[in-house]
Amino acid sequence: MFNKLASKIIVYTTSLVLLVLIIFSVSSIITVMTLKKYSLDKVESVFKRNSYDNLKKEVVSYARILKGDMEAKKRASFMFGEVAERLINSKGKMDSQDIENLYGEINNVLDLRDISLFDGNGKLLEEYPSFEDVSNLSVFIKKLIKGTNFHKINYFNFHLNKDDSVSFSFVYVARIKHNVPLLIAFDYNPYDFYSLAKTAQFSPYSQKYLWIINKMGYLIYDPPTKEHTLLTLLNKVDLKNPKNGKALANIVKNYILKGKTGVARYTFRGVDKFVGYTYVKEFGWGLGLTLPVDTFYKPINELNKDINSKTTFTLALFGLFSSIVVLMAITASLFIAKRVVEPINNTIDVIESILDGDYAVKVPESGMVEIDKLAEVISRLVNYFEKSKNDKEG
Repeated sequence: MFNKLASKIIVYTTSLVLLVLIIFSVSSIITVMTLKKYSLDKVESVFKRNSYDNLKKEVVSYARILKGDMEAKKRASFMFGEVAERLINSKGKMDSQDIENLYGEINNVLDLRDISLFDGNGKLLEEYPSFEDVSNLSVFIKKLIKGTNFHKINYFNFHLNKDDSVSFSFVYVARIKHNVPLLIAFDYNPYDFYSLAKTAQFSPYSQKYLWIINKMGYLIYDPPTKEHTLLTLLNKVDLKNPKNGKALANIVKNYILKGKTGVARYTFRGVDKFVGYTYVKEFGWGLGLTLPVDTFYKPINELNKDINSKTTFTLALFGLFSSIVVLMAITASLFIAKRVVEPINNTIDVIESILDGDYAVKVPESGMVEIDKLAEVISRLVNYFEKSKNDKEG
């Protein structure tokens, strides 16, 4: 029979186990969450540092590739400029057929828009094809002549023509009889340049892409993405304008166009992005290789989800383990209560029988040293009472 003592043993034992489990659970959860946060922060820090380095290295690599392509066009323009110069000096002139032949030779390997000849005053003498507009080029030629800082071969940045085409030019300064200058302009279409820039995209309309601005801050090239179609100089998008994003305007004005290389963050047309940027001094370009922040953090978010799922599983497993431990504690406390309380109850019954005058009862062995010792003492007491009773009766 169980009494209050048995209940107390069960309650105390179970409470002690629960208290230990709660303390252990709380400390374990805190440890797990702390380790999780530390691991994620560490992974994010390393990932961000590596990604920043990669963005910076990649944009510098693309700058070298595009610069190399332009240097090749510059060398070709110089070479064909020398050919034209020798032809003029040998014949005394260069007629339309000569220009057409020269155009054909260059256009076999390069996407040439136009060849045009200007005199020392910036006046257009000849051009092929004749239907192409070169008025903006004429303005550049006149500025070049008026200045003193020009070379044998000169670069004219990406420019918008009156027919809404975009092109760039290399101008060769030839010297003919009496050292009179003759300027030969090779005006190129930018399509192969665009194709090279587009290789920065991993696949069409991917999240990572390369944009290029001229020294005035206008977009030369911004490939089609999910957010917008192809943007070129034709669209007249000025990235120095805060309307296109204050952070981006600051990056363009204070970093890119000042010849710096690095990594920054900005928002353009509602998309939050990281950008690796650099500057090509020879051609006055700013390059930006962008990666949306969502894409940037995607691996970390996936890792976070994976850790969360495993943490949840671990905590659920721990909860199941805790429940089993509590059940085992209750079972153990029942066993202990039975093992301890039953011999005590038997001892109490024996003592009550003795008090009623029944000296024949004995306390059964319990297998517990303390209880059996008590039983021995009670037996000796019974023998003493029984002897005293017999002595009185005798």
